[in-house]
Amino acid sequence: MSFATISILVLALFSVNILISMKAMTDNVIAVVEDKVDINIFVSNDATDAELNNFEIFLRNIKEVDEVVFMGKSQVLEDFQQKNLGNPDIQEAIKELEENPFNDTLVIKAGNTDDYDKIFNDIKSSEYDRLIDNDDFSDPQKIISFVQDVDDKLERFGFFVAGIFMIISFLIVFNTIRVTIYTHKDEIAVMRLVGATPWFVRGPYIISSILYAVVAMIFKVLIFYGVLNFTSSYIHIFFGNYGIDLLTYFNSHFVLIFGLELIAMILLTVLSSGFAIRRYLRA
Repeated sequence: MSFATISILVLALFSVNILISMKAMTDNVIAVVEDKVDINIFVSNDATDAELNNFEIFLRNIKEVDEVVFMGKSQVLEDFQQKNLGNPDIQEAIKELEENPFNDTLVIKAGNTDDYDKIFNDIKSSEYDRLIDNDDFSDPQKIISFVQDVDDKLERFGFFVAGIFMIISFLIVFNTIRVTIYTHKDEIAVMRLVGATPWFVRGPYIISSILYAVVAMIFKVLIFYGVLNFTSSYIHIFFGNYGIDLLTYFNSHFVLIFGLELIAMILLTVLSSGFAIRRYLRA
């Protein structure tokens, strides 16, 4: 029964760490995506240098704009070729072109992804709207919203699984302590007859429940770090630059994460054992 109890506690703690890992990874993905999101404004070929310069100054004066980068059409073409070096069809098609098909481009980065709508509206309502060759901007917020939606669903599922394991842990500890007390009921009765206080009798069972939590935490840390070491390379390959080094993350937050988990598990097991011994040990 002790083995079963500790195993369930390990699974409960492990599910919590899985939830923390998913949260850390999705938060990192959101942060990276937010950092990469920008607006590319294709300037009409009819725009003069003076108009282009004034448009750039106008954009820089929008308080929500964090950065404006001008890219000439030759630079845009060069970047496009670099991004498609592995595609021979595109490279051949570019060579067949008689002139550069790209426009001068202004790349805008906002301080906050929520500000892009405000920037869109300011540009559309300005005199420089006629200089824009692309009327259909992609909405950067949709990318962020999609990742956040996935994050919320994973978080809810993780809380559900962790909650199920916590309930099972409570019931398992409750049953283990009850059975232990039942097998020692005669000894407990004798202790009460000779004047033992309720807390003196309760003590061993409370300590047992605390030991269950401590032992489960030790096993969970060993197993979890083993899994982290095994999966770290695969996670890095899957997420690439969007991923996070979970091993480093848990090392840097070791005391906070595992300390809080240990305290929570001790409280859970002590509470469960407290309910279990009330039937036999009432003051």
